[in-house]
Amino acid sequence: MTTLLYGQPDNEYEVFLPFAETLVKTGHQSGYKLHITVSTQHHDPLARVILPTLRILHTHHKVVLPQMYANFNMGQQAGKFITVYAGPDGPTRRIIDVIDPVLAGLRQRGLQPGPVPLNRQTGHAQQEAAVGSSGMITWLWLDNLKRG
Repeated sequence: MTTLLYGQPDNEYEVFLPFAETLVKTGHQSGYKLHITVSTQHHDPLARVILPTLRILHTHHKVVLPQMYANFNMGQQAGKFITVYAGPDGPTRRIIDVIDPVLAGLRQRGLQPGPVPLNRQTGHAQQEAAVGSSGMITWLWLDNLKRG
């Protein structure tokens, strides 16, 4: 285990600055990409809860590294703390059904969402669509999920 990756096993992630990405990769060609947003001051406790859950679900995801999140959360990529390459509707709904109640519980304990991510496919002109009830997950469909 390492504290550099929010306490996650570093042998399950590879680092590509400013991210750590799971070694588990999606097998889906197209599908939904989820973004989990959280305020800069609350990113560490959220990651320590959500990342183990995503690992248990064997889900392809990446997370902004702790020391880089404050700067990352100010630019065009703001709000994209954790990216989940979820895939088609069935697997995507399963992931949302598991993590959204956890995120809602974290909000009840005071954790706040970050900015709503802007959709890169629209040249960052529109916000991504919200999904779930926590107010912390957005999603978009990609025809080429492996490149997005």
